[in-house]
Amino acid sequence: MELDELLGIGAENFTLVESSYAEQRWIPRTIDYMGKVKRGDVAELIRIHDESGTLIGIAIYDRELGFWVIFTDFIAERRRMEEFNALADAMSGDKEREVEVNGMAFRSGVMEFYSIALVNRVFCNCNVKEPGFYPRDRVEALKKLLNALASEGEIGEGALWGDTIEIGCGAGEATVALHELGISPITVDVNKCEICRGLEEGVLYPERSVVLDCSLLSSFFSREFDLAFGFMVGKLTPYELFNWEKVLREVPKVLRGGGKVLLTVSSEDEAMLLENILKDEFEGEIKENSESNGYFDRWIYTGTLRQQSTE
Repeated sequence: MELDELLGIGAENFTLVESSYAEQRWIPRTIDYMGKVKRGDVAELIRIHDESGTLIGIAIYDRELGFWVIFTDFIAERRRMEEFNALADAMSGDKEREVEVNGMAFRSGVMEFYSIALVNRVFCNCNVKEPGFYPRDRVEALKKLLNALASEGEIGEGALWGDTIEIGCGAGEATVALHELGISPITVDVNKCEICRGLEEGVLYPERSVVLDCSLLSSFFSREFDLAFGFMVGKLTPYELFNWEKVLREVPKVLRGGGKVLLTVSSEDEAMLLENILKDEFEGEIKENSESNGYFDRWIYTGTLRQQSTE
């Protein structure tokens, strides 16, 4: 696993404290656990810094438990960061060392840990028995659509795809097309059993997949993406529209200046609803997808972030 390589500890000999990636925002167990650690409990301690020298974590080898415990506040809210730093300053061990890690690599390692824990049913009790449904005709149609949009300059291509995110990825039914075009988005969905299925099928990448409520995207990601995907948003009934509107309003908050969005739905009416929601944030366009089989991804919305959204 990536974390053990970054920290130089055993791959089978460590754990994080929180029960999900999302909990790393509020770190309730981390703060509680760190407050109870005694000097005699710690055989070895590692202080983890990012490239800027900021402390983003503490790893301790718990003498009684016989394994490493990693505490981190790298995506925690500010008040929790202050508590974390105060507790970290008070901790010590028989042996201490410091490591500097790439912040993005550390994040990937944390995502990977929770993904593998999902598959191993450590933090998930879902009983996924049915195989995933990945229709080949849809994958090929999406690849043709993406290539066409890239050639028209509506989204990037090749090395210019940039940093990407896919919201509502499910089990990766559309992610397959992205991967086959060399696009490796961070894939996000609130349904952990769907993420788990995609991981078990080998469709989703452990280090790039995360269980999150997409209506909270900007709490976990900065303006770090060039392109956001959302395939088959909806069905946009009045109830689903309420939920999706909260999600869609988060998308511009995680895009860089000039960032783009590509959303697909099954009907023109739904595409028009998307355009209406996003009209203040994006310069958008609706198109019918001639490559569609008549339902999946039949209508598409593409948009470019307006300049004022980057202020």
